Amino acid sequence: MNRPAASIALAGLLAGCATHAVPATDRRPPAERRLVVLHASDLESELLGNGSAGGIGRFVGVLDALRSRSKLPTITVAAGDTFMPAPALGLEIDGENPVTAGNGLAGFQASAIGNHELDEGESFLAGRIRASAFPYLSATIDPAGSPLAEVAVDVGERTPWLADHPGRLLPRGLLCAGGTVVDGACTGITVGVIGATTETLHTISGATLRIGLPADKAELRRRIQAQADALAKEGVDIVVLLSHLQDVTADLELIEAGLTGVDVIVSGGGDDRLANEGDRLLPGDTRDAVCAGEKRCYPILRKARDGSQVAVVATDGQLRYVGRLALAFDERGRLCSVGEGSRPWPVDDRSLAALDAAPAPAAVALEARVRKALRDRFAALAARAPYLDGDRDAVRNRETNLGNLSADSILHEARKRRPDVLFALRNGGSIRASIGTFDPATGARSGGTIRPLDIAEALRFDDELVVVTTTRRVLVETLESALRGAGTGRGHFPQVSEGVELHYDPAAPEQTHRMIDGRVAGVEHPGSRVRRLVAGGIVLVEDGRLLEPDRPITFATLDYLVRGGDGWFPGAIESLQLEGLGIGEQAALAAYLRDRIEAGAWEDGRAYAEIAPASRIRPVQ
Repeated sequence: MNRPAASIALAGLLAGCATHAVPATDRRPPAERRLVVLHASDLESELLGNGSAGGIGRFVGVLDALRSRSKLPTITVAAGDTFMPAPALGLEIDGENPVTAGNGLAGFQASAIGNHELDEGESFLAGRIRASAFPYLSATIDPAGSPLAEVAVDVGERTPWLADHPGRLLPRGLLCAGGTVVDGACTGITVGVIGATTETLHTISGATLRIGLPADKAELRRRIQAQADALAKEGVDIVVLLSHLQDVTADLELIEAGLTGVDVIVSGGGDDRLANEGDRLLPGDTRDAVCAGEKRCYPILRKARDGSQVAVVATDGQLRYVGRLALAFDERGRLCSVGEGSRPWPVDDRSLAALDAAPAPAAVALEARVRKALRDRFAALAARAPYLDGDRDAVRNRETNLGNLSADSILHEARKRRPDVLFALRNGGSIRASIGTFDPATGARSGGTIRPLDIAEALRFDDELVVVTTTRRVLVETLESALRGAGTGRGHFPQVSEGVELHYDPAAPEQTHRMIDGRVAGVEHPGSRVRRLVAGGIVLVEDGRLLEPDRPITFATLDYLVRGGDGWFPGAIESLQLEGLGIGEQAALAAYLRDRIEAGAWEDGRAYAEIAPASRIRPVQ
C-alpha cells in the first residue's frame, strides 16, 4: 500500500512487539496497536508569528496536514501554557477571545495546565477554560478552594471520556483514537491521559494559596502515580502524561524516582527542543543540551522501574514546532517500537510544502483580524534602534541590551518620584521577546523601529514598578537567589541598570531555599556566587565579602518579584518597605524612549548596541 509523505513506517527500535521487531511494512502481529501523538506546548498567545515561521495559520496548517495524512489512530494534545499575557489575549473579536479561538482551531483534545495560564489569576483561568473547546488536565493541583472549582470535574473511580467535558478541568480522562465511543467503549484505541503541573506554581505564576499544591516532588509524583494506578485498575494500558514541570529533566527524574504506568510523557514549560541528529530545525535553532549523550533524543527513551519503556518528547513553543510521535504497543500495552519518522516539524512554509499543504484559511483569517485590532500599536515610538536581544537563551543566562534598556527605564521612571533610588534590577525570564528582525536565510539580526506592540510583546506581564528599601544582606540574598542555576536558562536570572557592576562565580555553591506551601520561606544554605557588587558607586560586596550587611539600601524593581516571584527576596517579603509607582514596565520603557528622544540623547540607541557586553553582569572563575 502506498503511503503519503507524512505517514510513518515503524522500525523496531526497542524490543520487538510480541516476539519480534516491528518491520517497516504493514505486516505486524495481530495484537499490536499503533498510535500517533501530535503535540505542542508553550504556545503563549503567539498568534502572529515572526513572518518566516510560526503564526496560527501555519501552525494549524501543519497540524491539519499531519492529522489528515496519518493512517494511524491519532491524538492531538498540548502540555500547557496554551496562553499567557499578550496583546492578543486582551482582545475580543467577533464576541470571542482570539487566543481561545486559535487554540480551538488547532484541534487540541486536551491540554495540561501550565504556569502561565495562571498569570492573570484563577478567575481569569476559570473563564478561559469554560470558553475552551477542549478540557484542561492537572492531577497535581487542588482547585477546591479557588474559582477553578467552578469548572472542575470530580472524576471518582470511573475515568470519563474527555470529549464529553470540553471547557472543564479534570485530573485525568480518556481519548478514543481511531474510532468512536459506542456504549461506553472505544472502537479504536483507548488512551488514558493525565495532566501534571509544577509544584512551584506559587513562586512562578499568579496562583494564590487558594490552590493546593504538592509539598515537594515526591508528593507530586505520588499524585501522578495515583492517577496512573486508577487507569490501570480500569484496564487502560496506554497512558500519556501531559506534564508541565518546567523542564524535561524534571520528567526524566519522575521516571528515575519510580513512576510507573505511563508510556509517554509530553513535556512542557521548558521550551526544550528535542530532536534527533539530522532532523530539520528552524534556522538558528539547535538541539537542546539534554540531547548530548542520548542515542536518540526524539523521543528520549527511559526504562521505568517495572521494566516498561517510556518515551519522553518536548518541542519548542510559541507555535514554532509540532511534534509527531508514532508508536507501537504490544498486547499488554507496553511500548515496543518508535516510528522512524517521529520528529519535530518546524512550523514554516517548507514544512507546509513537504506536506503539500497551506496555512489553514480560518486561522489565517483570525491572524488578519488580530492585526487589524492591534493596528494602533504599530506606530513607531523610536525611528531607529539596534536589535534588542530578548531571546530566551540570552536573557535568562547573561546580560543583554534589552535587559539593560528595560532596567534603565525602570530606574529612570523611579527617580522621577524618588531621587534616592540607587539602581534598578529585574528578572530576565519576564522578558519574552526580542525587538528587531531575524533573517532565517543568513542568520542576521537587525534593528529598526520600536513600536508599542514590540514593547507589549517583549514585556508581556507589564508588572508594576516598585521602590524597595531593605538591607544590603537581603539584596545580596536576592541576587544569590537570582543566580541559582546560572547558565541553565532559569527565569530568575537578573538584569540590572546602569551604575551596577555584578561579578559572579557560576561554579561557586548556590543558595538553597526553605519551602513552605510551594513558596520560598527563607534561605536554607547561603550561596557564595556574588563576588563583587557595586551600585551607584558604592561597593557593597568585595571578594565575596558583604560590607555593612545591615545598612539600608533603596532600589527599584517589579512588584512580581517583591511578592516572591521567581524566589527573589527569600524569607524577607514581610520586612520590605515598598512604594508602588503606579506605572507598569511597558509604560516606563515607552516614557524612557520618549524622554531620551526629546533630550536628543537616544542617538538611534547607540548606548544599547547589540553586543554581549558583560559590562554590568560578568561571570568570573
